[in-house]
Amino acid sequence: MWKEADQISKDSIDTKDLWNRFLEGDVSAYERVFKLFYSDLYGYGLKLSGQPELVKDTIQELFVKLWERRERLSSVNSIKGYLLVALRRMLMRELKSDSRTSFLDEDQVDNLESLQFSAEEIIIKRELEHEQKDELLQAIEHLPDRQKEVLFLRYYNGMSYEEMQEILAINYQSV
Repeated sequence: MWKEADQISKDSIDTKDLWNRFLEGDVSAYERVFKLFYSDLYGYGLKLSGQPELVKDTIQELFVKLWERRERLSSVNSIKGYLLVALRRMLMRELKSDSRTSFLDEDQVDNLESLQFSAEEIIIKRELEHEQKDELLQAIEHLPDRQKEVLFLRYYNGMSYEEMQEILAINYQSV
């Protein structure tokens, strides 16, 4: 079940619609949110705590609480961001109160809150970002001029689809 999360494309769905369906009690939307974001949550939780079982338990607890409290939740701009913040809070609370950290003094537990990456991890991340950026620029170079213009207006000028429709004098679907 956990590996299915990696197979689902987060970009291929409307996450706001998915979240709203979840808030309305749609079980399949709830399951989809879980599958979409589990691996991101797990990786982040491991970075914070280094305790795989604690992370798995906390993610499960997070999703149980979300389901129980869905009527009181509001819409979010980023499901992933919302879930990461919620997981972080729950993990930090658990690490401070859990007997598994009783051998640490208060200062050491507080230091767990500052996320540390090794130099190797930082270098690898930068290399991957650089490779992705190069691939993206190459792909953009192969686009027709009109499509490049749309990308420029959207991502460099932050224009809405409606604004681009007016500027380019093309229909909404074409934008």
